[in-house]
Amino acid sequence: MPGPAPLHLPRLAAAQSDTWVALPAGEALVSQHVLQLTRKLPGQQVQGAGEWVLCLSGEVVIDLPAGQWLRLQAGETVALPAGVVWSAVPMSGEAVLLRSSGTL
Repeated sequence: MPGPAPLHLPRLAAAQSDTWVALPAGEALVSQHVLQLTRKLPGQQVQGAGEWVLCLSGEVVIDLPAGQWLRLQAGETVALPAGVVWSAVPMSGEAVLLRSSGTL
């Protein structure tokens, strides 16, 4: 019996640029969304107990409250606490982000 089919996240995100695309959750109590970012992403509010944002490809600047910011390159991630409002801008052309919250 074959196992589950793999998902190609950058290709899935490219199907709807600049829109969060929900990934199948299966039996885990986790919410995951992928995004191909081609322009500034307006304010996003962290829900629940917090979330992780992972840069899958490209490079992005994450704007945080109080004038703080950070730069994520492919393979880098950041944990954001509940209630934080953040926005993102791709550094060159586009970036692909994975947003994950919940528990496994």
